[in-house]
Amino acid sequence: MVAAAAVAANWPMLSASHMRAVTENNLGAALQAERRYDEADAHYRRAIAFRTDYAPAYSNLGTVLRARGRNAESIAAYEQAVRLQPDYPDARYNLGNVLMGEGRYADAIAHFQSALQSAPASEEVHNNFGIALALAGRHNEAFAEFETAVRLNPSSPKAQHNLADALLGAGRTAEALDRYRRATELAPDEGSFHYDYGSALLEAGRPQDAAAAFRLALKTMPRAPEVHNNLGIALGSMGRFDDAIAEFEKALEARPDFADARRNLEMALEVRKRQ
Repeated sequence: MVAAAAVAANWPMLSASHMRAVTENNLGAALQAERRYDEADAHYRRAIAFRTDYAPAYSNLGTVLRARGRNAESIAAYEQAVRLQPDYPDARYNLGNVLMGEGRYADAIAHFQSALQSAPASEEVHNNFGIALALAGRHNEAFAEFETAVRLNPSSPKAQHNLADALLGAGRTAEALDRYRRATELAPDEGSFHYDYGSALLEAGRPQDAAAAFRLALKTMPRAPEVHNNLGIALGSMGRFDDAIAEFEKALEARPDFADARRNLEMALEVRKRQ
């Protein structure tokens, strides 16, 4: 009993304000998970009122502000989080993402680099770091980051897809097609991956395979004008002009001002008339 009392007497106790801050932050996180952003925002602000130096509350506040489209305030909250805790990889990563969305690529790159110092094995950070580098025109460095992301997590469809984009941009079409295919296998319900795979197949002169990929894209993106337009191009390339015309018309139904689809429709109608 004496020993137990000694341990209890010397146990480091958290202050009441810290405990209240943690509780409010946790309540905010639960509400955020339910997308109840206004209520989550209020709890994060209460957490900050209890502990103005509590970095997780600022970071989480930044996330709900971004979800509500308040990017300038989101950036300020994330910046405060990393001022309080410079080695906070989640806050650095999220700040990098919002800065990238604002077109501030150099700033985003700096924060992704800082995040990697604390989380070097994070596939997501390497992946988004690569995106920021690509947007900044630093394509060789971006390629290396995408390769690292895939090596860290070969089952990541996003990493596979971004590596495919980089390979295609470098003219390595066969390797790009393999990565696009892998991304669609890992995320079969992601219509945009099927669309990009189909577009690459079409560019590689494989219209039949491209048409199959576009049809898979349409399962989850049934009114996407770009998909209907490219499917029309693939069908036209195979001489199936009636089917191609139908797809161009669907593209224009979804987007009446789609100039490429209208031009393709006119060309397909002219070719059919001459047959």
